[in-house]
Order: sequence, then C-alpha cells, then structure tokens
Amino acid sequence: MEGLVGWVKNYSMVFLFFTVLSSLAAKKEYRRYLSLFVEFVLVVTLLMPVLKLVGSDTDFFDKIAYDTFWQELNSIKADRENLDFLGEDVYRERYEEVIGADVRVMAEDAGYGVMDVRVNLSQEFEIESMELDLAKEQEYTVIQGSLTGEPEEEGFEKLKEKISSFYQVDIENIRIWN
Repeated sequence: MEGLVGWVKNYSMVFLFFTVLSSLAAKKEYRRYLSLFVEFVLVVTLLMPVLKLVGSDTDFFDKIAYDTFWQELNSIKADRENLDFLGEDVYRERYEEVIGADVRVMAEDAGYGVMDVRVNLSQEFEIESMELDLAKEQEYTVIQGSLTGEPEEEGFEKLKEKISSFYQVDIENIRIWN
C-alpha cells in the first residue's frame, strides 16, 4: 500500500510541476511542444510501477542493452566472416592475376606471343595449375638449306622448366597450348 501511495505522490508532483511549467510558457507555439514533452514524461511516470514489476527499472534497461549488445556482436561476427570469405577470394584472384602477368613476361622473354595465361590457386594459395596459350614468334633464317631455331615442343619444355623451377610447381601442372 505504501508503494501505491508513493507512486500517486510522485505522479501528482510531476503533474503539478508540468502544469505550472506549461502555464508559464511565453508563446502559444511553444505550448504545443511543451505539452507533447509533458505527456511523454507523464506516460513514463505512469509506467514506472509496471517496469518495477518486471524487474527493477535499471534491470529492465540493462536487459534491453544486454540483448542489443549480443545482437550487434553477432551481426559484427557475421559481417567479419563475410569479409574474410570475400577477402580470401579477392586476394586469391589478385594473386592469380599477378602470377599470370609474371608468367606472361617469362613467356614473352622466351620469344613467345602470349594469347592467354590462366593460373589456379588452391584454398591455401598454392599453385594448382597453369595454362598458357602461346604462339611462337621466331624468325627463321635459311642458310644453305637448313633452318635455325629450336622446335616448338623443345622450347615449350624449356619454358615449363623455367616456370616450374621459379614457382616450385610440378611440371605436370603446367600446360602449354599453341
């Protein structure tokens, strides 16, 4: 019974204070905003006993904050996992492009025209396979009926060995097309 009497006293004091405050407002335009604020405070004052029944008023807001915190933490974890997943794919694709550009330079230095280079990396960023589409750009000089220059297959094998030794890839995982 004492709680009910205390609540009625608190509500009466808040109501009386805001009634005096609203009557002292200078202009009618401000009274509209002030009455909205007063009504909001009075509703909160009316709900305080209900909040105390659910738990203490600070416990109620702490529970809301606690649940919000865990929801945001789960959301952050999910976002981080998505970024990690997407980041790995982006890094893998970029790494494949860089290796492909480097292999292209190696092939061009060996005298080949490079049409396409494809590099495939594993989940651990290790080279699984390389495929090169090449065309031999060589000039043949005819000297007394013989051709100078090496046969294409032999040149491809030398290029494969160079790439294999540089990138530490099995020579079987390097395919060259012409």
